Amino acid sequence: MEYQNYRLYMQDFYSARKDRSGFSWREFARLAGYASPVYLKLVCEGKTTLSEVGIERTAGAMGLVGTELRYFRVLVRFNQEKEAAKKKEYFKELREIAKSCRVSIVGEERYDYYQSWRNPVVRELAPMMPRASSADLASQMISKTSAAEVKQAMKLLTDAGFLVKDKKGNWKQADSSVSTGNLEVASLAVREMHRQMGELAVESLESLPPEDRDISGLTLGLTENGFNRIKNEIAEFRRHIVAIAREESDAEFIYRLNMQLFPLTEKISQEGSDE
Repeated sequence: MEYQNYRLYMQDFYSARKDRSGFSWREFARLAGYASPVYLKLVCEGKTTLSEVGIERTAGAMGLVGTELRYFRVLVRFNQEKEAAKKKEYFKELREIAKSCRVSIVGEERYDYYQSWRNPVVRELAPMMPRASSADLASQMISKTSAAEVKQAMKLLTDAGFLVKDKKGNWKQADSSVSTGNLEVASLAVREMHRQMGELAVESLESLPPEDRDISGLTLGLTENGFNRIKNEIAEFRRHIVAIAREESDAEFIYRLNMQLFPLTEKISQEGSDE
């Protein structure tokens, strides 16, 4: 249950056995009932997948039983699923299995963090308002927020270690930024965060005067190369914005900056066009 990627788990299992006894991919495949001696190697490399039958065969070859078998089954389905809603259901099941064994899944605290737009706002706001109550923090939110919702966010932030109290009893951020890193579970939740923040941006068009917001957009015709160049420019721009924010010692507001670049059409074929 330290793993959130079944391919990595299989690779580590293989490497450990190989170090001890000269275990080979051929032997691993034979134990799992595969005719191809390199099939499981290809699975670990992400070049093919495990079927439902393959899950059982492979788990048997690795000696998984009981809770570990249940976890492996769901983990494979989670990793191979393409639809976000189903992936969330599988992750919920993984958490339930882990919780029954009093184990925490790596990355689940970041998954929870990205489930609500209020969490990053409270993380920024609490250190700016020393000794403020949940009601005080809630009153600063432009979008309607209750004291109970702030309390829930504070509990998550403190339990996960994103906020800590100093010797004077003031809230401090444990780290200057929160990143998903390479955690698939956190990346899954970020989609929900983007959706919520997008909705808040739409609300701001009606609720805030133009001088308090800056919303603009461009519709462009691009090649794939042009698209990638713009993505790189956005990444560089984002780094500059973060640097400016870090130079600010006494912030007065909490802002959200959304950057969105997405296709509005399918790829347009140039076949048959006039020269």
